Amino acid sequence: MKCHEFQGLITAYLGETIEESRREQFEEHFFACRQCFLGLKINESLRNKGARIQLNDPPRLFTFKVLRPLLAMAALFLLVLFSALLVQRDRRAGQLRELARFDLPLYHQGEMRGEAESARGWEEQFSLAMRHYQDRDFRAALDLFEGPVLSAAALPKAAFFRAICYLETDQLAGAEAIFDAIIRDMNPAYFDEALYYKGFIRLRQGRLPEARAQFAKLAGMLSPMAGKARDMIRKIDEL
Repeated sequence: MKCHEFQGLITAYLGETIEESRREQFEEHFFACRQCFLGLKINESLRNKGARIQLNDPPRLFTFKVLRPLLAMAALFLLVLFSALLVQRDRRAGQLRELARFDLPLYHQGEMRGEAESARGWEEQFSLAMRHYQDRDFRAALDLFEGPVLSAAALPKAAFFRAICYLETDQLAGAEAIFDAIIRDMNPAYFDEALYYKGFIRLRQGRLPEARAQFAKLAGMLSPMAGKARDMIRKIDEL
């Protein structure tokens, strides 16, 4: 039903002379169109101004005069409230997804980070895995990080970048287990980074207070990443 058709039927609807075949279309329209609904309510208020409902009205007429408009308004209120809640939820979910994104930690070819270079059988596999990583092909990188060569090497840098690949493929439990091991061992090679990126696990889990607490641990340290942690705290507080 178009708005101009609706406007032409208001008098018939309020006077209860509208054809039953049109009543359902009329009511569907005023639930869907706020402007027409408000126009209907204004006309109804003007029509009923000063009117009293007689106690001897038949029950069905009483229901029409009193309950039907109230139910219509209650239904509209619930519809508007539900829509607003959905919009708010979607907006917050979008903000949280944006906040949980991060720039990939960089790796420089030949970077040592504390490993002994005596056994070099893993170097080719690691370099190939990091090429996949830099191309953001995290699953291909994981095939190598989880393979026998790099798994047996027990390299902190392989473990760390494996955790980042887990994080980027939403395998949060695997990422957290590696970060926790680095933090627990206080491994100086990737300790600060493990603290920082564990905060993003909490963000992706929707656990904002815990994410903030995680970044706060790093923000209070003498760390080159303390500034980035403080920036994340500010963004969480603004959310």
